Amino acid sequence: MTSKKRSLIIVAVFVLSLLVVLGILLLTQVDVSVSTDDETVDTTTYVYSGSRDDIATMVISNEYGEYTVTQNDGTFTIDELEGLNQNSTTLAAAGNCISSITAQSLVEENAENLEKYGLSDDDPTAKVTVTLTDGTVYTVYYGIDSADSTSSTVYVRLGGSSDVYTVLSNSSRYFYYAKEDFISLIILSELSSTSTSPTIDYMTVTRKDLDYDVTFEDDTKNYATDEVSMASSQVMTSPVYAYLDITNSNDVIYGLWGLTATEAVCPFPTEEDWDYYGLSDPYCTVLIEAELQTYHLIIGNVASYVTDDSGNDTSEPAYYYGYYEGIDCVYTFSVDDLPWVTFMPVDIMSSLMTSNYIYRVDYINIEFYEDGETTAYYFDVTADEDEDYLVATYDNEFVDIDTFKVLYQFILKCPIDDLCLEDPDEDAELVCKMEIITETGGDVLEFYDDGNNRVTIKMNGITSFSQPISYIQTLRTNVETFINGGTSDDILMAW
Repeated sequence: MTSKKRSLIIVAVFVLSLLVVLGILLLTQVDVSVSTDDETVDTTTYVYSGSRDDIATMVISNEYGEYTVTQNDGTFTIDELEGLNQNSTTLAAAGNCISSITAQSLVEENAENLEKYGLSDDDPTAKVTVTLTDGTVYTVYYGIDSADSTSSTVYVRLGGSSDVYTVLSNSSRYFYYAKEDFISLIILSELSSTSTSPTIDYMTVTRKDLDYDVTFEDDTKNYATDEVSMASSQVMTSPVYAYLDITNSNDVIYGLWGLTATEAVCPFPTEEDWDYYGLSDPYCTVLIEAELQTYHLIIGNVASYVTDDSGNDTSEPAYYYGYYEGIDCVYTFSVDDLPWVTFMPVDIMSSLMTSNYIYRVDYINIEFYEDGETTAYYFDVTADEDEDYLVATYDNEFVDIDTFKVLYQFILKCPIDDLCLEDPDEDAELVCKMEIITETGGDVLEFYDDGNNRVTIKMNGITSFSQPISYIQTLRTNVETFINGGTSDDILMAW
């Protein structure tokens, strides 16, 4: 036999052997396919498994006391907080967690020392007794944080059993809360971008560190809507009459809407509680009358102070206790959310000392006094806003109306940088008097030299403001420039 034939015979025998082995495998293979009809085996360990809908009540006991949560028509509320807005979403989440408790691990079966886990019958860290709608009762004990530092878990066991498990902390945290933690912290809903701000008819802010009340009133009827006015439709009426800056005054005027507390500390306060939290003798009160409703916020003692880098208290308040009439609970509020305890009137005032719309002006009379002499400038104004008609005369001659508007803008933007509630000295020199008279009134401003490069200003006979005397000097320059034929480019807007 040749070597070639011998090789062919060996190959044929090898192929035949492979076919035999393959046939055996096909006949003896195990069916490893999984039927789609087979159910997946649930390997989860449940401490308890039920339905939130079956819960009638939950009695929660922990270091803060005991309270009862009742479910009615799918809504969970705390019986002891009846009458207060509660966070029903959080309470419903607690119902979910107590009706389906999934263990992370079995720590000890039939544990003899439950106390070391915080799970003893007599003194557990927390306990929840659940009554179902069919009358069934079960109890769940929640303990301390587990010793497993790699996971955020706590110990837990079911009443009647000594088996100790761990469960995730975030699924059990509700049962360590005080009942106050479930009180809604929203005092008034925030104004939406599409809603109209309420009309503040009257508002008063009282504060212990001020010798006067700060009051505001609606002035929509007299509100100047022209382009030079940045005043609010509310005006300050005490301690002085002043227009408000729209941006700077917004939080003070409308800050109640959207006000949210940081913590609810004392529901249904007693008279002793009112004394303790400083509400009987408040530091600050905010009273608003708006659209036939009254809003009243009472701010009491400082709850805590800002700390320095070493963790020591400073003298700067961080939180105050407060009470809003209509919600019978004492809260804490961040000082950042209470503009009324820190603002000063000058902070929110408009730079406009007067805000008489130019189309309503009848005349402007400006008098300067120096060395016993009086220099007067009288401008007669005739206007019809509907007809877009505006003319002005000086010394019976028509003036350039565009330049006159620029001059009037300078007058309107008279700078107020401080309040002044004390009358000028008897010997203080009157350096300027300005009358801006309209059909319905107008304003009279008197400027007295106080001897410190400033002037004290009486508005309509009432001492109200203070400003640099440089404004009066620039005003005189501008008036003289105007009557001598100067253009709008020649009017100085800075002083």
